[in-house]
Amino acid sequence: MELHMGEVIPDELSDWTDACLRLEDYLNAHRIPDREHVLRLNLALVDEARREHARDPSRTPLDVTMSLATQRVEAWFSRLADDSAPSNPRLAARGRALWFTNDLYEQFPSAFLTEPPPDSLRDAVRSVTLRTGPDLELARLTRQEVDYGPMEEIASGTWQQFSWGHVLRAFLIWVCIFFAAYGSYLAFFQK
Repeated sequence: MELHMGEVIPDELSDWTDACLRLEDYLNAHRIPDREHVLRLNLALVDEARREHARDPSRTPLDVTMSLATQRVEAWFSRLADDSAPSNPRLAARGRALWFTNDLYEQFPSAFLTEPPPDSLRDAVRSVTLRTGPDLELARLTRQEVDYGPMEEIASGTWQQFSWGHVLRAFLIWVCIFFAAYGSYLAFFQK
């Protein structure tokens, strides 16, 4: 594997640094515990993205790097799910689901994006079956009255007995208590 920096101007260097960091985050999202393998993949993909960017400089380094990485990862997961069928998003989703649900990233930490995937990894994937849930059935929900039982009778009785006179009386009592407390404060604590 040949890795080189090439001629880079400072502005472009920050673009490539950003692309490299984003790619590393993307690869780490696949839970690969082998840090050395992640760094090797990162450098190889960035190096390939640089060559592709040299052919088409109209695209940003981040766009080139991430589109290359997603294409490579989707194709790898498709081959992992079924190596006889052409790569497609449904197979990639199945391969990714098998990768995460069966903790294959822990069992095969250095197998991610290796070409071709190791036979032991393929055997582990083939030994597992994914079953989807039942088909979605739309149902019509009609509104029904809710029976609150005795709580409804208590609440309506309380509401019917409500009077503003009681509220006003309580308010006046608390106002009197406030002014009495304030007056005693002024009498005893003010000089």
